[in-house]
Amino acid sequence: MQASATLSQISRYPLKSCRAQNLSNARVTQLGIEGDRRLVLAELDGRFITARTEPLLLGLELDLRPNGWQVRHAQHPHTETCLVDACSSELGKVSIWNRQLSAPRLIASEAWFSQLLKRPVQLLHNGETATDLADKRYPWGPIFSDGYPLLVTNSASLDALNSASGAAFEVARFRPNLVIESDTPWAEDSWDLIRIGEVLLRREKPCERCVLITRDPITGEKDPQQEPLRTLNQLGRKQDGAILFGQNYSVIKPGTLRQGDAVEFEALL
Repeated sequence: MQASATLSQISRYPLKSCRAQNLSNARVTQLGIEGDRRLVLAELDGRFITARTEPLLLGLELDLRPNGWQVRHAQHPHTETCLVDACSSELGKVSIWNRQLSAPRLIASEAWFSQLLKRPVQLLHNGETATDLADKRYPWGPIFSDGYPLLVTNSASLDALNSASGAAFEVARFRPNLVIESDTPWAEDSWDLIRIGEVLLRREKPCERCVLITRDPITGEKDPQQEPLRTLNQLGRKQDGAILFGQNYSVIKPGTLRQGDAVEFEALL
């Protein structure tokens, strides 16, 4: 075990695919960072909606308010306040990849998002009555992320990617929860256990990347050269045909994280 790195960034995304909120400290539970991906948009038939198909979502900004969030977007004339107390007793269903989840609908705020996306949509809240209906491979419970509580990236790996591509991609493009400042590119491949203060995390699998990382995290514009996917492929950052960047983690021991905390790495015995 060695303390050779620091926690340089903590981020959460209150609504799946919205703009990041960068935090100086955060409470971590079995579900990940408190307040992360508590909301998700879904089609009326339950298919989840993300910036992969609706890059407009990258411009959504959510600010925490008492018992809810204030939402704004440059392309919407009004702000909206989503209140947890306004959750309907009606449960909606959403499919997130191969998982089927049931969660309360925030029907009072659905009209605002429907106006933004120009079609009727559901807004679901990951509250106490949310359940994972089928898939038991994810024992941490019902979450609206793509499958794991936390996504961790390594600053040295981003530096190596930028050096190889000749670009200056920001880490926001990869939508991590935690960024670890390290001197060694791709060292995250062996970070089986991460200890940050009282928090202990276990590596579950590499993060498979899709076309979302080819979009600018602010403008939503797509890179015409399919970067950084192309350079990651050239660097051999792939497995079973999937391009990889970052690692997915589960939470073994909850606690509080602070920006600047020392990070220790341990190997699984």
